[in-house]
Amino acid sequence: MRKYETDFKLKVVQSFLAGEGGAKLLARRWSIPEEKVRTWVNHYRLHGIEGLRPKRSAYSAQFKLQVLAHQDREQLSSRQVAALYDIRNPNQIVVWRRNLDQGRLQARASGEQEQLKIKPERRSAAPPSTIVADTQKTLREENDRLRAEVAYLKKLQALIRSKRSAAPTKRV
Repeated sequence: MRKYETDFKLKVVQSFLAGEGGAKLLARRWSIPEEKVRTWVNHYRLHGIEGLRPKRSAYSAQFKLQVLAHQDREQLSSRQVAALYDIRNPNQIVVWRRNLDQGRLQARASGEQEQLKIKPERRSAAPPSTIVADTQKTLREENDRLRAEVAYLKKLQALIRSKRSAAPTKRV
């Protein structure tokens, strides 16, 4: 993956903000992916020049769960939530979501504090027995029940419509 200097990122962002073109046009002009332009602009708007500087971070599982919960609550894209939390790689959110969905994001009790961590993939054969996994299961069951309810109501409405259209009408 190619690394870009902060000065270069700033030039691209300033071009965008000055109205010299949209993300697509600037991406072509500077020979960079369009997604990079959008990401840099979002980070710059929310965090200023610091949002464009290199950043190395290790995120706790608690932080990851907080980010994913915010994304769900506000119905945000990975790029939007990454910009809000100053996470430089929006694809990292997708990885966290996949880990959560597959039960690899888990909570473990350690003494009095609850410590959250991601289990390695090779251990994923063991069934997760955590609060997060239980909550996921409950939510999935509720989701399935609601889908069935919606499908039932759609069938009922279709049946009522078909009976109304098939009923003979009196003509005077």
